[in-house]
This record gives sequence, structure tokens and C-alpha cells, in this order.
Amino acid sequence: MSDSGLKFTVPINFVTFYMDVTDRTMADIHRTTSTITVTEPHRYIRTMFASARRFHPGCRSIILSDRATPFPPGDDIEVIRNDLDRQQPMLSRSIAWLDYLRGADGHTIFLDSDLLINGDLAHVFAADFAVALTYRDGDKKWPINAGVNFAHGARLDEAAAFHETWLNEFRRGHGERSVWGGDQDTLRELFAAVDFAREDSFNWRLGGLDICFLPCARYNFSTARAHEMDGYYPDAKVLHFKGKRKPFMLPYWRNYLMREKAEG
Repeated sequence: MSDSGLKFTVPINFVTFYMDVTDRTMADIHRTTSTITVTEPHRYIRTMFASARRFHPGCRSIILSDRATPFPPGDDIEVIRNDLDRQQPMLSRSIAWLDYLRGADGHTIFLDSDLLINGDLAHVFAADFAVALTYRDGDKKWPINAGVNFAHGARLDEAAAFHETWLNEFRRGHGERSVWGGDQDTLRELFAAVDFAREDSFNWRLGGLDICFLPCARYNFSTARAHEMDGYYPDAKVLHFKGKRKPFMLPYWRNYLMREKAEG
């Protein structure tokens, strides 16, 4: 898949999920992974959306959340609220994604809040798929990273059908990991027959649904070493500053994306 240097004007909805969690839930998360931190979440969310508008002026910026989490006022960000369980953040995110898709309009990219859009993504939707997921070769535990995934605006019913399957299998097989990781465990099992030892974009059929796989190296990029994401990565369209890479996110925005915008 190539953008061929062209600029597109396809409207895209950029959607992230965030809700406050209890101290007990955060402790449960840290028993699974010690790299998750929640510091200045609203600043990261707003910076992520600013990076989306850098390449997609006029795009919609949407937060999915529960009924109670407060957000600073912002005319350029919409908040859609659901009845969600703060003790099950990953399951709640999957529920919110499906609910959103059932009433969605237009192309949608679901994003973690600790990433930056680093290029035009409209070319992705020139391909024929219902859902696009990002994969990485060499990760046996979680070959698919759920932090970036796409729903094609022309096939939203099919995208919702996939998310419903994903959610149901999550609940059935990994409900005990609803705090962290169960969604990606489910993806690994749904696509156990796929050989991810490759580096290109490709399509796969799952129960009659067209799924596109995009390489993380281009569409969900993180450095191999968590403490070394301080470079310049012009070839990656989406940069994921997950875990201990978070301190490099705001400097990248200031040093590269804001400067490019000013110079442009």
C-alpha cells in the first residue's frame, strides 16, 4: 500500500478512548505491566488530536469515555459517553468501540492517546476492507497491536460485525484479563492461522469479513528499545509512544510536527 506522494481529502474521524480508573484497577494493571503511566492524560490526548489535524484539517476528534470522567472544555473535541465499568478498562474500550461503530458515519481510526499522526493516512482507505489492524513480525504473544485500528466508512456494518465478534470472544475467552491484555489475546487467537512473518500490507478473510493487515513499522511504529524513541521517523505514518517511550512524545511534536507546520 502506497500513498504515492499524493494528498487526499477523505474525511476521517479520529477516535480515542479514555476514562479515569480506580487505584485498585491501576494496581491490577501494574501487576501485568509496569510500564503504564497516566500523567497529564488530557495533554497527551489534545496533542494526539493536534497531530491528526496537522495532516487532516477539519477532521473530527472524538473521545469515548464513561459517564463520570471529566474533560477540560474544548470546542474541537467531542466526548461520547457510555455506561462503562472503570474496573475493566480494556473490556470497556471494546464495548465503547462497538457502540460507536453502530452509529458511526465516515472513515474511522481508533487510536491510543499516546501516539502521534506523522503523515497523511487517507490513502489507507483507498483499499477494500472492513477493518484494518496493525501487526508486527516477531511478537508471538501479541502479534497484533490494538492501539491503532481502522474502520472503512463504506463498510461500517461489517466493521461493527467484526468488533462484535472480537468483543464476544474477549468476554468468552479472556474475561479475566478485562483490565489489561485480553483484547490482544483475543486477536492473537482469532488470527492464529495468519503468518505474520512478513513486512507488507495484505488482506485476510475472517468469517466472510475482509480484514486488512498493515505493518506496525509504518502504521503503528515504536522503537525496539523503550528508552530510545528520541529520533526522527519520517517514514512512519503513526508513532506510538507506549510505555516508557511516553516522555519522547511531546518533544517530537514540538521539534518536528509543530516546526514543519510553521515552516509549511
